[in-house]
Amino acid sequence: MRIPLLRTLSGRIVVGFTILTFTFGTISALIVFNMVLLGRQIRLIRTGYLPLALETKNLDEKQHVLWSYISDELVGESVPARAQRRIVQHTRTRARSLRDTEKVLAELSGVPAAHARRIAETRALVAEVRTDIAALTEHYRVVQAAPPLEVLADVSSRSAEEAEAQLESRRALDHLITYEANILARIRYLSRQQSDQAKQIALRAEHDEYKLRMFAIYLGVTSVLIGLLITIWATMTLRPLQRLRDGARRIAAGEYKSRIDAKGPAEVADLAREFNVMAVAIEERERQLVRSERLIAVGKMSAVITHEVRNPLSSIGLNTELLTELVDDLAAEVSGSAPGREVASRAADSVEEARSLCASITNEVDRLTAITEEYLQFARLPKPKLQLDKLSRIVHSLAEFEREQLLKRGVELQLDVAARLPSVQVDEAQMRQALLNLIRNAAEAVEEDGGEVTIRIRQVRREGSARVELSVSDTGPGIPEEARAKLFEPFFSTKQGGTGLGLALTHQIIHEHGGELRVESAAGEGATFIIDLPAAA
Repeated sequence: MRIPLLRTLSGRIVVGFTILTFTFGTISALIVFNMVLLGRQIRLIRTGYLPLALETKNLDEKQHVLWSYISDELVGESVPARAQRRIVQHTRTRARSLRDTEKVLAELSGVPAAHARRIAETRALVAEVRTDIAALTEHYRVVQAAPPLEVLADVSSRSAEEAEAQLESRRALDHLITYEANILARIRYLSRQQSDQAKQIALRAEHDEYKLRMFAIYLGVTSVLIGLLITIWATMTLRPLQRLRDGARRIAAGEYKSRIDAKGPAEVADLAREFNVMAVAIEERERQLVRSERLIAVGKMSAVITHEVRNPLSSIGLNTELLTELVDDLAAEVSGSAPGREVASRAADSVEEARSLCASITNEVDRLTAITEEYLQFARLPKPKLQLDKLSRIVHSLAEFEREQLLKRGVELQLDVAARLPSVQVDEAQMRQALLNLIRNAAEAVEEDGGEVTIRIRQVRREGSARVELSVSDTGPGIPEEARAKLFEPFFSTKQGGTGLGLALTHQIIHEHGGELRVESAAGEGATFIIDLPAAA
Protein backbone atom coordinates (compact mmCIF):
# COMPACT_ATOMS: atom_id res chain seq x y z
CA MET A 1 0.00 0.00 0.00
CA ARG A 2 1.45 3.35 -1.04
CA ILE A 3 1.79 5.88 1.77
CA PRO A 4 0.41 9.35 0.90
CA LEU A 5 3.06 12.00 0.55
CA LEU A 6 1.96 14.08 3.52
CA ARG A 7 1.97 11.10 5.88
CA THR A 8 5.74 10.80 5.81
CA LEU A 9 8.25 13.19 7.36
CA SER A 10 10.25 13.51 4.18
CA GLY A 11 7.08 14.16 2.17
CA ARG A 12 5.99 16.93 4.49
CA ILE A 13 9.43 18.50 4.50
CA VAL A 14 9.62 18.26 0.72
CA VAL A 15 6.18 19.85 0.30
CA GLY A 16 7.01 22.64 2.76
CA PHE A 17 10.33 23.48 1.20
CA THR A 18 8.84 23.18 -2.27
CA ILE A 19 6.27 25.83 -1.38
CA LEU A 20 8.97 28.00 0.21
CA THR A 21 11.29 27.56 -2.75
CA PHE A 22 8.52 28.29 -5.23
CA THR A 23 7.51 31.40 -3.29
CA PHE A 24 11.08 32.62 -3.04
CA GLY A 25 11.73 31.86 -6.71
CA THR A 26 8.54 33.62 -7.83
CA ILE A 27 9.29 36.68 -5.71
CA SER A 28 12.88 36.78 -6.92
CA ALA A 29 11.78 36.40 -10.54
CA LEU A 30 9.21 39.20 -10.24
CA ILE A 31 11.72 41.53 -8.59
CA VAL A 32 14.39 40.72 -11.15
CA PHE A 33 11.90 41.22 -14.00
CA ASN A 34 10.86 44.64 -12.72
CA MET A 35 14.48 45.57 -12.09
CA VAL A 36 15.28 44.63 -15.69
CA LEU A 37 12.47 46.88 -16.92
CA LEU A 38 13.68 49.71 -14.69
CA GLY A 39 17.23 49.12 -15.86
CA ARG A 40 16.11 49.37 -19.47
CA GLN A 41 14.47 52.73 -18.78
CA ILE A 42 17.58 54.03 -17.02
CA ARG A 43 19.80 52.70 -19.80
CA LEU A 44 17.53 54.32 -22.40
CA ILE A 45 17.80 57.66 -20.59
CA ARG A 46 21.57 57.32 -20.24
CA THR A 47 22.33 56.14 -23.77
CA GLY A 48 19.36 57.70 -25.64
CA TYR A 49 17.24 60.54 -24.42
CA LEU A 50 19.89 62.33 -22.36
CA PRO A 51 22.59 62.33 -25.09
CA LEU A 52 19.90 63.19 -27.65
CA ALA A 53 18.67 66.10 -25.53
CA LEU A 54 22.24 67.36 -25.11
CA GLU A 55 23.03 67.05 -28.82
CA THR A 56 19.81 68.74 -29.95
CA LYS A 57 20.47 71.51 -27.40
CA ASN A 58 23.96 71.90 -28.83
CA LEU A 59 22.52 71.89 -32.37
CA ASP A 60 20.06 74.59 -31.31
CA GLU A 61 22.93 76.74 -30.01
CA LYS A 62 24.96 76.27 -33.19
CA GLN A 63 21.95 77.05 -35.35
CA HIS A 64 21.19 80.17 -33.34
CA VAL A 65 24.78 81.35 -33.65
CA LEU A 66 24.68 80.82 -37.44
CA TRP A 67 21.32 82.57 -37.83
CA SER A 68 22.41 85.49 -35.62
CA TYR A 69 25.54 85.93 -37.69
CA ILE A 70 23.91 85.95 -41.10
CA SER A 71 20.98 88.12 -39.93
CA ASP A 72 22.82 90.66 -37.73
CA GLU A 73 26.59 90.51 -38.11
CA LEU A 74 27.33 89.51 -41.69
CA VAL A 75 26.46 92.80 -43.37
CA GLY A 76 28.58 94.68 -40.84
CA GLU A 77 31.76 92.83 -41.71
CA SER A 78 34.47 95.04 -43.25
CA VAL A 79 36.47 92.34 -45.02
CA PRO A 80 34.81 89.86 -47.44
CA ALA A 81 37.38 87.16 -46.71
CA ARG A 82 36.53 87.33 -42.99
CA ALA A 83 32.83 87.01 -43.73
CA GLN A 84 33.51 83.99 -45.91
CA ARG A 85 35.56 82.33 -43.15
CA ARG A 86 32.91 83.00 -40.53
CA ILE A 87 30.17 81.52 -42.72
CA VAL A 88 32.26 78.40 -43.38
CA GLN A 89 33.10 78.07 -39.70
CA HIS A 90 29.49 78.36 -38.50
CA THR A 91 28.05 76.06 -41.16
CA ARG A 92 30.69 73.42 -40.45
CA THR A 93 30.06 73.63 -36.72
CA ARG A 94 26.34 73.17 -37.30
CA ALA A 95 26.99 70.27 -39.67
CA ARG A 96 29.21 68.56 -37.08
CA SER A 97 26.56 68.99 -34.37
CA LEU A 98 23.91 67.60 -36.75
CA ARG A 99 26.08 64.56 -37.48
CA ASP A 100 26.52 63.96 -33.74
CA THR A 101 22.76 64.07 -33.32
CA GLU A 102 22.27 61.61 -36.18
CA LYS A 103 24.95 59.35 -34.68
CA VAL A 104 23.10 59.22 -31.34
CA LEU A 105 19.90 58.33 -33.19
CA ALA A 106 21.69 55.65 -35.19
CA GLU A 107 22.99 54.02 -32.00
CA LEU A 108 19.46 53.77 -30.57
CA SER A 109 18.56 50.24 -31.60
CA GLY A 110 16.40 47.66 -29.86
CA VAL A 111 14.43 50.25 -27.88
CA PRO A 112 11.14 49.17 -26.27
CA ALA A 113 8.04 49.44 -28.44
CA ALA A 114 6.65 52.25 -26.29
CA HIS A 115 9.62 54.45 -27.25
CA ALA A 116 10.12 53.31 -30.83
CA ARG A 117 7.48 55.73 -32.19
CA ARG A 118 9.08 58.71 -30.45
CA ILE A 119 12.50 57.79 -31.75
CA ALA A 120 11.07 57.40 -35.26
CA GLU A 121 9.47 60.87 -35.06
CA THR A 122 12.76 62.35 -33.90
CA ARG A 123 14.59 60.69 -36.79
CA ALA A 124 12.03 62.14 -39.21
CA LEU A 125 12.47 65.66 -37.76
CA VAL A 126 16.26 65.40 -37.97
CA ALA A 127 15.99 64.14 -41.54
CA GLU A 128 13.78 67.15 -42.45
CA VAL A 129 16.35 69.48 -40.90
CA ARG A 130 19.06 67.76 -42.92
CA THR A 131 16.99 68.22 -46.12
CA ASP A 132 16.28 71.90 -45.41
CA ILE A 133 19.96 72.58 -44.72
CA ALA A 134 20.97 70.80 -47.91
CA ALA A 135 18.51 72.96 -49.87
CA LEU A 136 20.39 76.09 -48.77
CA THR A 137 23.75 75.00 -50.15
CA GLU A 138 23.42 76.99 -53.38
CA HIS A 139 22.37 80.16 -51.52
CA TYR A 140 25.42 79.91 -49.26
CA ARG A 141 27.60 79.50 -52.35
CA VAL A 142 26.18 82.75 -53.80
CA VAL A 143 26.61 84.63 -50.52
CA GLN A 144 30.17 83.39 -50.11
CA ALA A 145 31.08 84.31 -53.67
CA ALA A 146 30.07 87.98 -53.15
CA PRO A 147 29.16 88.75 -49.53
CA PRO A 148 26.57 91.63 -49.34
CA LEU A 149 28.53 93.79 -46.94
CA GLU A 150 27.64 97.43 -46.06
CA VAL A 151 31.10 98.56 -47.15
CA LEU A 152 30.25 97.29 -50.61
CA ALA A 153 26.78 98.86 -50.75
CA ASP A 154 27.92 101.65 -53.12
CA VAL A 155 27.62 99.99 -56.51
CA SER A 156 28.13 103.19 -58.54
CA SER A 157 31.87 102.66 -58.63
CA ARG A 158 31.50 99.04 -59.69
CA SER A 159 30.77 97.39 -62.94
CA ALA A 160 27.32 96.21 -63.89
CA GLU A 161 28.43 92.61 -63.47
CA GLU A 162 29.66 93.20 -59.90
CA ALA A 163 26.52 95.14 -59.07
CA GLU A 164 24.36 92.28 -60.34
CA ALA A 165 26.40 89.81 -58.19
CA GLN A 166 25.85 92.00 -55.11
CA LEU A 167 22.11 92.17 -55.75
CA GLU A 168 21.88 88.41 -56.25
CA SER A 169 23.94 87.83 -53.09
CA ARG A 170 21.59 90.15 -51.18
CA ARG A 171 18.53 88.24 -52.35
CA ALA A 172 20.25 84.93 -51.39
CA LEU A 173 21.07 86.30 -47.93
CA ASP A 174 17.45 87.35 -47.37
CA HIS A 175 16.36 83.89 -48.41
CA LEU A 176 18.92 82.34 -46.04
CA ILE A 177 17.80 84.51 -43.13
CA THR A 178 14.18 83.49 -43.65
CA TYR A 179 14.83 79.77 -44.06
CA GLU A 180 17.49 79.57 -41.34
CA ALA A 181 14.93 81.15 -38.97
CA ASN A 182 12.51 78.38 -39.90
CA ILE A 183 15.22 75.75 -39.36
CA LEU A 184 16.07 77.37 -36.02
CA ALA A 185 12.43 77.17 -34.94
CA ARG A 186 12.27 73.49 -35.97
CA ILE A 187 15.51 72.65 -34.18
CA ARG A 188 14.39 74.54 -31.09
CA TYR A 189 11.15 72.59 -31.10
CA LEU A 190 13.17 69.38 -31.48
CA SER A 191 15.46 70.37 -28.57
CA ARG A 192 12.53 71.20 -26.27
CA GLN A 193 10.83 67.97 -27.30
CA GLN A 194 13.88 65.85 -26.42
CA SER A 195 14.38 67.68 -23.14
CA ASP A 196 10.73 67.16 -22.21
CA GLN A 197 10.88 63.50 -23.18
CA ALA A 198 14.03 62.94 -21.09
CA LYS A 199 12.30 64.55 -18.08
CA GLN A 200 9.18 62.44 -18.60
CA ILE A 201 11.20 59.22 -18.84
CA ALA A 202 13.20 60.18 -15.73
CA LEU A 203 10.00 60.89 -13.80
CA ARG A 204 8.53 57.59 -14.98
CA ALA A 205 11.71 55.74 -13.94
CA GLU A 206 11.53 57.41 -10.53
CA HIS A 207 7.90 56.38 -10.19
CA ASP A 208 8.70 52.82 -11.30
CA GLU A 209 11.53 52.67 -8.75
CA TYR A 210 9.10 53.64 -6.00
CA LYS A 211 6.61 51.00 -7.17
CA LEU A 212 9.39 48.39 -7.31
CA ARG A 213 10.51 49.26 -3.79
CA MET A 214 7.01 48.94 -2.41
CA PHE A 215 6.46 45.76 -4.41
CA ALA A 216 9.67 44.25 -2.97
CA ILE A 217 8.59 45.19 0.56
CA TYR A 218 5.17 43.57 0.12
CA LEU A 219 6.68 40.43 -1.38
CA GLY A 220 9.34 40.28 1.35
CA VAL A 221 6.71 40.48 4.08
CA THR A 222 4.69 37.79 2.30
CA SER A 223 7.71 35.48 2.00
CA VAL A 224 8.56 35.97 5.68
CA LEU A 225 5.02 35.04 6.69
CA ILE A 226 5.05 31.97 4.47
CA GLY A 227 8.46 31.02 5.89
CA LEU A 228 7.15 31.34 9.45
CA LEU A 229 4.11 29.20 8.67
CA ILE A 230 6.27 26.52 7.07
CA THR A 231 8.69 26.64 10.02
CA ILE A 232 5.84 26.09 12.48
CA TRP A 233 4.53 23.25 10.35
CA ALA A 234 7.99 21.65 10.09
CA THR A 235 8.47 21.95 13.87
CA MET A 236 5.22 20.17 14.51
CA THR A 237 6.10 17.56 11.91
CA LEU A 238 9.50 16.82 13.47
CA ARG A 239 8.21 16.28 16.99
CA PRO A 240 8.59 12.48 16.73
CA LEU A 241 12.33 13.02 16.41
CA GLN A 242 12.50 14.01 20.09
CA ARG A 243 12.44 10.33 21.01
CA LEU A 244 15.39 9.77 18.71
CA ARG A 245 17.20 12.73 20.22
CA ASP A 246 16.78 11.33 23.74
CA GLY A 247 18.08 7.97 22.58
CA ALA A 248 21.06 9.62 20.90
CA ARG A 249 21.85 11.47 24.13
CA ARG A 250 21.82 8.21 26.07
CA ILE A 251 24.22 6.70 23.55
CA ALA A 252 26.40 9.83 23.72
CA ALA A 253 26.49 9.46 27.51
CA GLY A 254 28.05 6.04 27.11
CA GLU A 255 24.95 3.84 27.42
CA TYR A 256 25.87 1.77 24.37
CA LYS A 257 23.53 -1.03 25.41
CA SER A 258 20.58 1.35 25.14
CA ARG A 259 18.35 0.83 22.09
CA ILE A 260 15.64 2.94 20.48
CA ASP A 261 12.24 1.51 19.62
CA ALA A 262 11.82 1.35 15.85
CA LYS A 263 8.28 2.72 15.87
CA GLY A 264 6.53 5.68 14.26
CA PRO A 265 6.66 7.02 10.69
CA ALA A 266 8.75 5.21 8.14
CA GLU A 267 11.67 7.64 8.39
CA VAL A 268 11.59 7.62 12.19
CA ALA A 269 11.58 3.82 12.27
CA ASP A 270 14.45 3.65 9.76
CA LEU A 271 16.38 6.27 11.69
CA ALA A 272 15.84 4.36 14.95
CA ARG A 273 17.24 1.21 13.38
CA GLU A 274 20.23 3.19 12.07
CA PHE A 275 20.78 4.62 15.56
CA ASN A 276 20.84 1.12 16.97
CA VAL A 277 23.38 0.07 14.35
CA MET A 278 25.38 3.20 15.17
CA ALA A 279 25.35 2.29 18.86
CA VAL A 280 26.88 -1.08 18.06
CA ALA A 281 29.48 0.55 15.81
CA ILE A 282 30.33 3.17 18.44
CA GLU A 283 30.72 0.45 21.03
CA GLU A 284 33.14 -1.34 18.74
CA ARG A 285 34.94 1.92 17.92
CA GLU A 286 35.23 2.65 21.65
CA ARG A 287 36.95 -0.67 22.15
CA GLN A 288 39.29 0.12 19.28
CA LEU A 289 39.98 3.57 20.72
CA VAL A 290 40.80 2.13 24.12
CA ARG A 291 43.09 -0.37 22.44
CA SER A 292 44.78 2.40 20.41
CA GLU A 293 45.31 4.52 23.52
CA ARG A 294 46.68 1.48 25.28
CA LEU A 295 49.07 0.86 22.40
CA ILE A 296 50.22 4.48 22.51
CA ALA A 297 50.81 4.28 26.27
CA VAL A 298 52.61 0.96 25.89
CA GLY A 299 54.72 2.40 23.09
CA LYS A 300 55.77 5.39 25.19
CA MET A 301 56.49 3.19 28.18
CA SER A 302 58.47 0.78 26.01
CA ALA A 303 60.52 3.63 24.59
CA VAL A 304 61.33 4.94 28.07
CA ILE A 305 62.18 1.51 29.50
CA THR A 306 64.25 0.59 26.45
CA HIS A 307 66.17 3.82 26.69
CA GLU A 308 66.90 3.22 30.40
CA VAL A 309 67.87 -0.45 29.91
CA ARG A 310 69.99 -0.31 26.75
CA ASN A 311 72.85 1.67 28.23
CA PRO A 312 73.34 -0.62 31.29
CA LEU A 313 73.08 -3.66 29.02
CA SER A 314 75.76 -2.24 26.76
CA SER A 315 77.96 -1.58 29.78
CA ILE A 316 77.38 -5.09 31.16
CA GLY A 317 78.17 -6.63 27.78
CA LEU A 318 81.37 -4.63 27.43
CA ASN A 319 82.50 -5.47 30.97
CA THR A 320 81.71 -9.14 30.38
CA GLU A 321 83.95 -9.13 27.29
CA LEU A 322 86.74 -7.48 29.32
CA LEU A 323 86.25 -10.01 32.09
CA THR A 324 86.46 -12.86 29.57
CA GLU A 325 89.74 -11.45 28.28
CA LEU A 326 91.11 -11.19 31.87
CA VAL A 327 90.12 -14.81 32.55
CA ASP A 328 91.92 -15.88 29.37
CA ASP A 329 95.02 -13.89 30.39
CA LEU A 330 94.92 -15.38 33.91
CA ALA A 331 94.65 -18.88 32.48
CA ALA A 332 97.67 -18.22 30.29
CA GLU A 333 99.72 -16.97 33.28
CA VAL A 334 98.78 -19.97 35.39
CA SER A 335 99.72 -22.42 32.65
CA GLY A 336 103.02 -20.60 32.06
CA SER A 337 104.13 -20.60 35.72
CA ALA A 338 104.31 -24.46 35.87
CA PRO A 339 102.52 -24.98 39.21
CA GLY A 340 101.83 -28.35 40.73
CA ARG A 341 99.42 -30.73 39.03
CA GLU A 342 96.76 -30.33 41.69
CA VAL A 343 96.98 -26.53 41.62
CA ALA A 344 96.91 -26.49 37.81
CA SER A 345 93.80 -28.70 37.81
CA ARG A 346 91.96 -26.45 40.25
CA ALA A 347 93.01 -23.37 38.29
CA ALA A 348 91.78 -24.90 34.99
CA ASP A 349 88.42 -25.76 36.57
CA SER A 350 88.05 -22.20 37.90
CA VAL A 351 88.92 -20.72 34.51
CA GLU A 352 86.36 -22.92 32.73
CA GLU A 353 83.70 -22.03 35.26
CA ALA A 354 84.51 -18.30 34.86
CA ARG A 355 84.32 -18.64 31.08
CA SER A 356 80.99 -20.42 31.37
CA LEU A 357 79.61 -17.70 33.62
CA CYS A 358 80.84 -14.98 31.23
CA ALA A 359 79.25 -16.80 28.29
CA SER A 360 75.95 -17.07 30.19
CA ILE A 361 76.07 -13.36 31.00
CA THR A 362 76.79 -12.54 27.34
CA ASN A 363 73.90 -14.72 26.14
CA GLU A 364 71.48 -13.11 28.56
CA VAL A 365 72.70 -9.64 27.61
CA ASP A 366 72.18 -10.48 23.91
CA ARG A 367 68.70 -11.82 24.65
CA LEU A 368 67.75 -8.71 26.64
CA THR A 369 69.19 -6.50 23.90
CA ALA A 370 67.05 -8.26 21.31
CA ILE A 371 63.98 -7.77 23.51
CA THR A 372 64.73 -4.08 23.99
CA GLU A 373 65.22 -3.69 20.22
CA GLU A 374 61.81 -5.29 19.68
CA TYR A 375 60.25 -2.92 22.21
CA LEU A 376 61.94 0.05 20.58
CA GLN A 377 60.75 -1.02 17.14
CA PHE A 378 57.18 -1.24 18.46
CA ALA A 379 57.42 2.21 20.05
CA ARG A 380 58.95 3.89 16.98
CA LEU A 381 56.91 2.33 14.19
CA PRO A 382 56.73 5.11 11.55
CA LYS A 383 53.79 5.95 9.36
CA PRO A 384 53.86 3.73 6.26
CA LYS A 385 55.08 5.29 3.00
CA LEU A 386 52.50 3.79 0.68
CA GLN A 387 53.38 2.99 -2.91
CA LEU A 388 51.60 1.06 -5.63
CA ASP A 389 52.95 -2.50 -5.67
CA LYS A 390 52.01 -6.14 -6.25
CA LEU A 391 51.51 -8.09 -3.03
CA SER A 392 52.40 -11.29 -4.87
CA ARG A 393 55.87 -9.93 -5.65
CA ILE A 394 56.55 -9.19 -1.98
CA VAL A 395 55.30 -12.65 -0.96
CA HIS A 396 57.43 -14.47 -3.56
CA SER A 397 60.53 -12.52 -2.52
CA LEU A 398 59.94 -13.20 1.18
CA ALA A 399 59.21 -16.90 0.56
CA GLU A 400 62.47 -17.37 -1.32
CA PHE A 401 64.31 -15.70 1.55
CA GLU A 402 62.75 -17.84 4.31
CA ARG A 403 62.25 -21.20 2.59
CA GLU A 404 65.69 -22.67 3.32
CA GLN A 405 65.63 -21.61 6.97
CA LEU A 406 62.19 -23.19 7.43
CA LEU A 407 63.30 -26.45 5.76
CA LYS A 408 66.15 -26.74 8.24
CA ARG A 409 63.56 -26.60 11.02
CA GLY A 410 61.41 -29.26 9.32
CA VAL A 411 58.76 -26.80 8.07
CA GLU A 412 57.60 -26.78 4.44
CA LEU A 413 56.44 -23.47 2.95
CA GLN A 414 53.69 -23.58 0.27
CA LEU A 415 52.49 -20.75 -1.98
CA ASP A 416 49.05 -20.50 -3.60
CA VAL A 417 48.90 -17.20 -5.49
CA ALA A 418 46.05 -16.38 -7.87
CA ALA A 419 46.77 -14.90 -11.28
CA ARG A 420 46.06 -11.29 -12.31
CA LEU A 421 45.86 -9.83 -8.85
CA PRO A 422 45.28 -6.07 -8.57
CA SER A 423 47.93 -3.83 -7.08
CA VAL A 424 47.72 -2.46 -3.55
CA GLN A 425 49.11 0.59 -1.74
CA VAL A 426 51.79 -0.74 0.63
CA ASP A 427 54.97 0.13 2.43
CA GLU A 428 57.14 -2.80 1.31
CA ALA A 429 59.45 -2.82 4.35
CA GLN A 430 56.60 -2.77 6.88
CA MET A 431 54.55 -5.31 4.93
CA ARG A 432 57.56 -7.68 4.78
CA GLN A 433 57.97 -7.30 8.53
CA ALA A 434 54.26 -8.08 9.15
CA LEU A 435 54.34 -11.13 6.87
CA LEU A 436 57.61 -12.32 8.41
CA ASN A 437 56.05 -12.22 11.88
CA LEU A 438 53.07 -14.29 10.69
CA ILE A 439 55.27 -16.82 8.85
CA ARG A 440 57.62 -17.30 11.78
CA ASN A 441 54.72 -17.66 14.24
CA ALA A 442 53.16 -20.29 11.98
CA ALA A 443 56.51 -22.09 11.67
CA GLU A 444 56.95 -22.13 15.46
CA ALA A 445 53.45 -23.64 15.79
CA VAL A 446 54.36 -26.68 13.61
CA GLU A 447 58.09 -26.88 14.35
CA GLU A 448 57.96 -29.64 16.98
CA ASP A 449 56.16 -32.25 14.88
CA GLY A 450 56.92 -30.82 11.45
CA GLY A 451 54.22 -29.52 9.17
CA GLU A 452 53.28 -26.99 6.49
CA VAL A 453 52.84 -23.28 6.31
CA THR A 454 50.68 -22.11 3.37
CA ILE A 455 50.43 -18.58 2.01
CA ARG A 456 47.41 -17.84 -0.19
CA ILE A 457 46.53 -14.65 -2.05
CA ARG A 458 43.11 -14.08 -3.59
CA GLN A 459 41.06 -11.23 -4.98
CA VAL A 460 37.64 -10.85 -3.36
CA ARG A 461 34.79 -8.37 -3.54
CA ARG A 462 33.27 -7.02 -0.38
CA GLU A 463 30.55 -4.38 -0.19
CA GLY A 464 30.96 -3.60 -3.88
CA SER A 465 34.73 -2.92 -3.73
CA ALA A 466 37.68 -5.06 -4.84
CA ARG A 467 40.06 -6.26 -2.12
CA VAL A 468 43.14 -8.46 -1.90
CA GLU A 469 43.09 -11.16 0.77
CA LEU A 470 46.32 -12.80 1.98
CA SER A 471 46.19 -15.70 4.42
CA VAL A 472 48.97 -17.50 6.33
CA SER A 473 47.82 -20.97 7.48
CA ASP A 474 49.58 -23.65 9.52
CA THR A 475 48.82 -27.25 10.41
CA GLY A 476 49.57 -26.80 14.10
CA PRO A 477 47.40 -27.36 17.17
CA GLY A 478 45.39 -24.16 16.69
CA ILE A 479 44.69 -21.29 19.08
CA PRO A 480 42.37 -21.67 22.08
CA GLU A 481 39.18 -19.64 21.90
CA GLU A 482 39.92 -17.73 25.12
CA ALA A 483 43.28 -16.62 23.68
CA ARG A 484 41.93 -15.37 20.33
CA ALA A 485 40.22 -12.32 21.89
CA LYS A 486 43.55 -11.09 23.36
CA LEU A 487 45.80 -12.22 20.53
CA PHE A 488 46.59 -8.75 19.19
CA GLU A 489 47.04 -7.04 22.55
CA PRO A 490 50.58 -6.00 23.54
CA PHE A 491 52.52 -8.33 25.90
CA PHE A 492 50.04 -11.17 25.44
CA SER A 493 51.74 -14.32 24.18
CA THR A 494 50.96 -18.04 24.09
CA LYS A 495 54.64 -18.90 23.55
CA GLN A 496 57.10 -19.57 26.31
CA GLY A 497 59.44 -16.61 26.59
CA GLY A 498 57.57 -14.55 23.98
CA THR A 499 57.33 -10.77 24.34
CA GLY A 500 53.78 -10.55 23.01
CA LEU A 501 54.68 -7.70 20.64
CA GLY A 502 54.92 -9.50 17.28
CA LEU A 503 51.21 -9.83 16.54
CA ALA A 504 50.45 -6.42 18.10
CA LEU A 505 53.03 -4.86 15.78
CA THR A 506 51.64 -6.78 12.79
CA HIS A 507 48.08 -5.68 13.62
CA GLN A 508 49.19 -2.07 13.88
CA ILE A 509 50.99 -2.23 10.50
CA ILE A 510 47.94 -3.68 8.72
CA HIS A 511 45.67 -1.11 10.38
CA GLU A 512 47.94 1.73 9.19
CA HIS A 513 47.61 0.31 5.65
CA GLY A 514 43.84 0.67 5.85
CA GLY A 515 43.37 -3.11 6.06
CA GLU A 516 42.11 -5.65 8.52
CA LEU A 517 43.88 -8.53 10.30
CA ARG A 518 41.78 -11.38 11.68
CA VAL A 519 42.35 -14.94 12.81
CA GLU A 520 40.41 -18.13 12.17
CA SER A 521 41.25 -21.21 14.21
CA ALA A 522 39.79 -24.35 15.70
CA ALA A 523 41.35 -26.65 18.27
CA GLY A 524 43.54 -29.27 16.56
CA GLU A 525 42.97 -27.81 13.05
CA GLY A 526 45.67 -25.19 12.83
CA ALA A 527 45.31 -21.43 12.58
CA THR A 528 44.84 -19.00 9.70
CA PHE A 529 45.77 -15.33 9.90
CA ILE A 530 44.04 -13.27 7.17
CA ILE A 531 45.22 -9.88 5.91
CA ASP A 532 42.48 -7.98 4.05
CA LEU A 533 43.74 -4.96 2.04
CA PRO A 534 41.82 -2.64 -0.32
CA ALA A 535 42.81 -2.99 -3.98
CA ALA A 536 44.16 0.09 -5.70
CA ALA A 537 41.74 1.83 -8.05
